[in-house]
Amino acid sequence: MGLKQSLFNTAFLTFAHNQYAIAFFFGALIALGLLIYRPSRFATFLLVGFLTLLVGFEYDKHILEGLQNQTLESLSLEGEDAGFRSLLVGGFQKILPLGFFAVGWGSIFLAIITKGIKNEKSNASSKLF
Repeated sequence: MGLKQSLFNTAFLTFAHNQYAIAFFFGALIALGLLIYRPSRFATFLLVGFLTLLVGFEYDKHILEGLQNQTLESLSLEGEDAGFRSLLVGGFQKILPLGFFAVGWGSIFLAIITKGIKNEKSNASSKLF
């Protein structure tokens, strides 16, 4: 395999590993551009949503294990309090990822809903006159 093919494979595998992060990053850039150009609730909710999804993706891929281990080691929960340890692990592995997902997509859907309500109100007021 030549250098050209190796570079293509590296680029493809990098993209395949990070495709969601790349999409969320570009969504956040677009939302930031909208927010700078014309500030609105729509753009704010979009920015919050895409940034939360990006942080959630990175948390799942790169942060979860290290943060969980560091927290468990610093609290010295070796075996004396298994219930608290399992609650803590469940929080790191289930609740935080679910929270990132819910807040991220919830903000994006809220942005769409607020934009739809705003357009509906402007259409209704234009029909009155």
